[in-house]
Amino acid sequence: MLLIIFFSHLPQDDISVIVSGPDNIDLFLHFIEYLILGFLLFQSITKDGFSINPIYGSILIGISFAISDEFHQSFVPGRHMSMFDIISDLVGLVSGIFVSSRISKDVI
Repeated sequence: MLLIIFFSHLPQDDISVIVSGPDNIDLFLHFIEYLILGFLLFQSITKDGFSINPIYGSILIGISFAISDEFHQSFVPGRHMSMFDIISDLVGLVSGIFVSSRISKDVI
């Protein structure tokens, strides 16, 4: 989560220097970041024995983080809040949760 916050805090000019490629490469990067986050959230909630359903808990935490991250970006110079980014985050999150649940053999 700290890595996502770090990248979210970078101004648009700095991102253009770090990441170059197709125009919508940021949607792919959002997908990958939240795929990893969804995977790790599911594993964490499953292994720590929380009384919450791991799938619902992972989605709740992940989407809350995605929305707050996008809101945070609206205060960073050159950045803005985007619904497309949130949708890409959600798709990555659910994909990561799905992969994690299949690997850990926990069908909930």
